[in-house]
This record gives sequence, structure tokens and C-alpha cells, in this order.
Amino acid sequence: MKIDKEHLVKIIDFWQKSTKTKGLLPRDILGKINYSVRQIIDLVGPRRSGKSSILKLVIKQLNLSRNFLYLNFEDPFFLTYNEPQIIEEAIEIFREYFNYNLKYLFFDEIQEIKNWERAVRKLYDGENFKIFITGSSSKLLNTEISSLITGRHLSYRIFPLSFKEFIAFKKIKLKSKKGLILKEKTILRRFDEYLEIGGFPEVVLTGNQELLKNYFFDILEKDIVIRYNVREKDVLEKIAVYLLTNAGNIVSIEALKNTFNISFSAASSYLKYLKDAFLVFDLLQFSYSLKKQSKALKKIYVVDTGLANNVSFKFSEDKGRMLENIVFLELKNRGCEIYYYKTKNNLEVDFLVREKSEAKEVIQVVWSLFDKKTKEREIKSLLLAMDELKLKQGTVLTYNEEDVLQIKEKLIIIKPVFKWLLSAS
Repeated sequence: MKIDKEHLVKIIDFWQKSTKTKGLLPRDILGKINYSVRQIIDLVGPRRSGKSSILKLVIKQLNLSRNFLYLNFEDPFFLTYNEPQIIEEAIEIFREYFNYNLKYLFFDEIQEIKNWERAVRKLYDGENFKIFITGSSSKLLNTEISSLITGRHLSYRIFPLSFKEFIAFKKIKLKSKKGLILKEKTILRRFDEYLEIGGFPEVVLTGNQELLKNYFFDILEKDIVIRYNVREKDVLEKIAVYLLTNAGNIVSIEALKNTFNISFSAASSYLKYLKDAFLVFDLLQFSYSLKKQSKALKKIYVVDTGLANNVSFKFSEDKGRMLENIVFLELKNRGCEIYYYKTKNNLEVDFLVREKSEAKEVIQVVWSLFDKKTKEREIKSLLLAMDELKLKQGTVLTYNEEDVLQIKEKLIIIKPVFKWLLSAS
């Protein structure tokens, strides 16, 4: 198809002008990106999590003025022109009409271009470009990237706002431990809000929770239905709602198969699609046997509690699972290797954090330890896990209770989730 060059000039001009950062708030990821490496930098995460804003903030951080090209491939223009050669064509036109000395490429939602990875590899191997890409599918981190640009890229996951970012968006500044103490009531109110509406940036800034349903259906339609040519859209939607409702619980493919009267293969595919689109994550049960670990049932978590609250049926009714989901997301955001753990007598601990193949920490999450039976149950599970994993310290995260328990040689730290979220890591 012949490319409309004049139209493409206008498209490039529009997106170049869109890179102004006035009103954009910083994100923690900006301090984690390694800007000095030669490799392609890819930022991958769910839709509306702030990837486009982060790209624009990267442009600002690098202090670029005219020697960069920024394109968002969700522009309707690329519905027609979505073959890989459009990327090279855009570069040629930029050099001809804007600035020949092009050094930086910023490609937003790159997955909208067919076979994009071939064009990007050619640019990487052939010229001295520094390339940044974003995408809304975890497949960018798997088969699509690894098969063609292995060793040529560094990947960073972009999630909705962490609680630390959330309170920064709410203009609360915490410069010291004293600030946390003095502003504790305000921060706890904001934490309640965070539990309810989640961390999608536009929702946080506007308070408009209706957006969350739009995000949900956008993810299903654009990242799953269209991408995988799903015909039974109603089944996909019901499974997605079911998983969001059961976040924090064990969910098996067999259960999906029986609940929705579909084949095992279809249930497995739908779950994979929802994970690829970052709507849900699964968590393995830890075992020293990889075979046992792969066969064990997995727990499901959702990308955002606000999304689950607005789409699911009963998720918000179980505040303990909401807390647990928040902790899971923070551990993922911190890049931890995490599992759930079952003791030899089948008691469960919510999270086992491992580092360099060694158990580092066990974490139990519970809304409150006020009830004596609840406290005994949670502490017993934690102590047994600590014994089996040879750990001397464990953590119980609660809504707003704090204590330190010394039980023989074992130390258990009880801490409010909101304080743990704000702790440096």
C-alpha cells in the first residue's frame, strides 16, 4: 500500500508536539531505568498504567530537544498503515522534514504494528539509535521479543501507581519518618481511598471510577478479543469477572472448565490471554521440587484493586483479600521472587520471598488480629513456616495494628500495610 507521506508528516508533527510534560507527575520507574546501555528499553504493562506519560518524562529526563522521534501507534493512521516498513518510512520522513540528526526513537504501543520486532531489530543492528518501546501485552517480554532481539533489550514492568506514588499524586510529601508520624491519619484516609479506587493514574487524579469499567472492556477487546480472534466474548468476560471476584484465592483451570462449561484447552487459553494482558497474575506454591511446584494449584491476583472493586461482584466485601492483593502488587513492583507457602501439615502462609535461591522472608496478611482465634491461627502458620524454612523473623501485615512478638528465638513483626508500603526497599 502506498503511504500518504503528507499525512504522515502531520502525524509525526502531532505526536512530537504531544511530548510536553507540563502537568505530568514523576514516577518511581524513572530512577530505575538504565539510560546508559546500548540495548532497547521496553516498558510493558497494562493499558492506562501511565506508559505514554513515562516515555514523555524520559524524553524530559534525557533533556532532548529536536533529535528524537516519538510516535504512538494507537493513532488511527496506523490502522491502515501497520506494516513494519511504516516505522522506517516515518524515520526517513522525520529526517527529511524535521531533523536529520535523529538519535532517539520512542515507539508507544508498538504491538499495534505487525511484525514490529523485525523492523526494530533492523534499526538496532543497522544504526546507532537509542530505542525505547512500550507495549500492553506481556507477550512483548516472551516470544515476540525473545525470538528476535534476545540480548538486545532491557525490560521494565509498568504497573498502576504504588501507594508511595499515589500519595505523591495527592500532593502529600513525606521527607522523613517524623512526617509519616505527623501525617498518619491523613495517610490512612488516603490508604482507604487507594484500596477502593486503586492506582490507575487518571482515576487517581480525577476520582472518576467509571473509567475503570472502560479500562476493563478496553483490555478485553483490544488486547485479547482482537489480538487472539476470540469468538466467545461473553465467556471471556464472565471468566475475567470471575477471576477478579476471586482475587487472592486459588483458582484452577479445571474449576474454570467446570464453572463455564468449556473445554480444558479453552479455559487454559482464556486464562493465558488474561495474564498476557496484565489483567491478572498467578502465584505459584513454593516447593523444592519443580515438578511438584508446577502441578500445585495457583493463586490469582488482579492488577488493580479499584478495577476489581468496580467490575467484580464481591471482591470489595473481603477486605483481607484486598490487603493481600495490594501486598502482592507491591512485591511484584519491587521485583521480588515470590510464592505462597504451605507447611508440611497444610497451613498456608500468604507470601514467601526468596533471594538467590534462599528463603528471605515470610509474610502473612490479615485485616486484623483483634480476634484471638484469628491471631492464634495466623501466628501458628507463620511460626511453622519459619521453622521449616529456617527463618528467625516473620512479618504479619494488618490494616492498622502494630506490635513486636518474641516467641522463643523467633521474632514476629506486626505492621500496618500502609507503613510497609511506604518503607524503602
